[in-house]
Amino acid sequence: MCDVDLRGLCDKYERILALRLAHDLARDSRDAFAESPSPQDAMRELARRFPGALRELDRLPVEVIRTRIDELRSAQENPMKRQAWMSAQARFHALARGALAAKQWLRGRPLSVDLKCAFLCALDEMPSGNDARIWAFELESLASPPRGRLMDVVYAKLASELGTNADPTVNLALARDLVFARSSTWT
Repeated sequence: MCDVDLRGLCDKYERILALRLAHDLARDSRDAFAESPSPQDAMRELARRFPGALRELDRLPVEVIRTRIDELRSAQENPMKRQAWMSAQARFHALARGALAAKQWLRGRPLSVDLKCAFLCALDEMPSGNDARIWAFELESLASPPRGRLMDVVYAKLASELGTNADPTVNLALARDLVFARSSTWT
């Protein structure tokens, strides 16, 4: 699997919490014309570092965000408190960053042996090139994802890795649950 950057995940949730609280404050402000800084740059950076985080920003209850921050801080202090969702999320973000970088690099060009070789040569200069390297021999799945949904390819790869390395019963739905805290998979 991958080393889990607990500090990075904690930073993600701290940023999500700050954005959510700022939004709630602006929405609830009595002065509808009060100037508030635009969150667009912060949201863009959050999405770049952690693809899928904007979905969490929109959907996770504030209590869950705070709980995740506490759990991540606890796991930083005591590795025995690391939970399955932490590893799944860290890997999801790396896979998604890589898939998005590779897809952007491909720019719809038809795949060929020469293009695949050029991709391998471009990895060191590519934004998120280390993450894109994950997909170097699976470019076909990114170039033409099923139903045009790139994240389905990412989740399938994540489920495969989780099932291979942790629990052979991990499937696509459980991989999604681990990443986006649906149902009772918050632990």
